[in-house]
Amino acid sequence: MNLKTLYPLTIILLFLTFSGRSQQVRSLWLQGSTGINSVWLLNQNAYGNPEMAYATTFGFTGGLGVNYFMSRDWGVNGSASLARFGQDYSGDQSAAMANRKVKLTYVEVPLMIMRQLPYMNHPTFISAGPDLRFLVKAYQNYMRENGGQQLPNADGMIDGDITERFKPIDIAINLSFSRMAEVNYKSNLMLMFSVDSSFGLMDINKTGWQTPNTHGEYAGSHNFYIGVKVGLMFKIARPGGSNW
Repeated sequence: MNLKTLYPLTIILLFLTFSGRSQQVRSLWLQGSTGINSVWLLNQNAYGNPEMAYATTFGFTGGLGVNYFMSRDWGVNGSASLARFGQDYSGDQSAAMANRKVKLTYVEVPLMIMRQLPYMNHPTFISAGPDLRFLVKAYQNYMRENGGQQLPNADGMIDGDITERFKPIDIAINLSFSRMAEVNYKSNLMLMFSVDSSFGLMDINKTGWQTPNTHGEYAGSHNFYIGVKVGLMFKIARPGGSNW
């Protein structure tokens, strides 16, 4: 996978120097965030047609969440985001140049356990947990030059809605590295920067669309992404449960 475009952003996030301190015990925060991911559909399903080369694919995400810190070291996070997944392909297919884009839109609901890293000058957390995804829509764009050999299954490359080909739910494991920074003197507003990665555990293709490739073999397709997010966190409850 060529993820070189994300390396500079990752380095910047890891070395940002904001003033900050540990989260207060029993504090509750509302969070809004947006970001961009390098998205991948591991194991191409070309529906019995020759496969094409993977092309770099990006997808935007954005949503709302809540963070609750039980102690200075531990917290939990739950959120709901609308996220673009999928994969672009480009290259030779049966002696003709072709371009294919599979666009998957999910509502993504990660449920994370957060652990603060010790000896850091700013609130810095590593988080992990299950990631539930609910398919909203799947769409395919396909173009191929004239000429070349006839495709074995031209119907598999239709242009348009292909939602019926994918399972409605995907389950994944999410891993995140986050850093937070205070932005006002009241200490109730924070900026959050994170590097996130998620790997889908399920084959997202429905049984009727689990098509062997041109070698007669089939491998399940899995969602994967790595990306960066920025968010704004607002404290809605003080330690002890009192509201601001």
